[in-house]
Amino acid sequence: MAVVAARDGAEVQVSVEDTGEGIAGEAESRMFERFWRGDSARTRTKGGAGLGLAIAQGLVEAQGGRIWAETRPGGGARVSFTLPAATAAAAF
Repeated sequence: MAVVAARDGAEVQVSVEDTGEGIAGEAESRMFERFWRGDSARTRTKGGAGLGLAIAQGLVEAQGGRIWAETRPGGGARVSFTLPAATAAAAF
């Protein structure tokens, strides 16, 4: 797993990457839905409530950013988000 952060103009982009199987077709379009789980074997008592990415999306968008997920070209998955970069005037 790797976490990569870089400034891109007026934004900062953060990506979390893994080397697993990637993202299956339906998961790519639904993984940010509340209570949705990609693995039907996972239940609320064994694998979470299906809220993590929905909460992350709400937090990122509330700060003026965006979040998305994709399969990496060499295999694995990447979840990325952007946030507005701080300006010199906003720095402490």
